[in-house]
Amino acid sequence: MVKTDRTFFPWASVIRFGLGRLRLSPETFWRLSLPELVALIGSEAGPGPATRQSLNALMAQFPDDRSTKEPGHDG
Repeated sequence: MVKTDRTFFPWASVIRFGLGRLRLSPETFWRLSLPELVALIGSEAGPGPATRQSLNALMAQFPDDRSTKEPGHDG
């Protein structure tokens, strides 16, 4: 018998959010699909959109080091 690798999922937090914060009934909560639950959680859950300013900040923090590129590679 082979054990499968299970990724941790924060069920306690998700249930607390769905039943407590969103005030869903248990029946409604358990009928939600994962995409529906993600939509209900809202935009605070993920990072905001990339902007020119954030791209410039990343480029300054992690500059390209042209000395490590392979010879003859211009890309």
